[in-house]
Amino acid sequence: MPKLNEYLGGIVSEIAAARKMTDLQTVQIAKEYAKDDLLKHFSIPRMKVGTVDLTIPFAAAGSSPVLLFRDFSYDEITKVASTDYNPADTKNDQNLRNFLANQELSYNDYITKIKAENKPTLTDSQIQYFEPISKYTVEYCRSLPNFTWNNTDPQLLQQSLFSRIVSEVRRVIEKTDDREIIVEASKLMQLDAKCLIYAKMSVSEAGMEWSRYEDINGNIIETLIPE
Repeated sequence: MPKLNEYLGGIVSEIAAARKMTDLQTVQIAKEYAKDDLLKHFSIPRMKVGTVDLTIPFAAAGSSPVLLFRDFSYDEITKVASTDYNPADTKNDQNLRNFLANQELSYNDYITKIKAENKPTLTDSQIQYFEPISKYTVEYCRSLPNFTWNNTDPQLLQQSLFSRIVSEVRRVIEKTDDREIIVEASKLMQLDAKCLIYAKMSVSEAGMEWSRYEDINGNIIETLIPE
């Protein structure tokens, strides 16, 4: 189940993708007009998104549970390196799981240390506690024969794992609310109408276009400006 910010962000992304599709079609039409002796004198039709008003029903599904380090780190590793990791190699897959279980001890020690400092939010110095864990974990992954590393950059994997660790730590320390929601029509229809929440959202286009000009030194500068 998605979180509310992910769901609403996905809707906006789809609207932007629809605008992109219309622009690609406009380019194709422009090429066809340019080839015709009569059509080339006509203006090119181009659709713009005005304001899209949405009423979106959803229901709260409760907060997702706090995950153990061994679980969320394994999930992150196998997700990022999905094309290069072979979980069917049960021996080395278990070796990875055992390693992550051992790393969990250090992870929990840092959590305890941060809680003892009694600060409402994570500080930069506290966040850095977990960088060696992500680094050491990826180094261990590189030693396993069931990783091929054909399409996975170890540095990017380390950054992704570190970001996931920080995100999970924030949930524990800052008690951030990442409540999941129910959006599937079939599930919403099974709920009492009193449980439904309606989000009203208006999406308006604010396009950008390239501007090209020459500076005082004669250099050609290209930059994006609002339409």
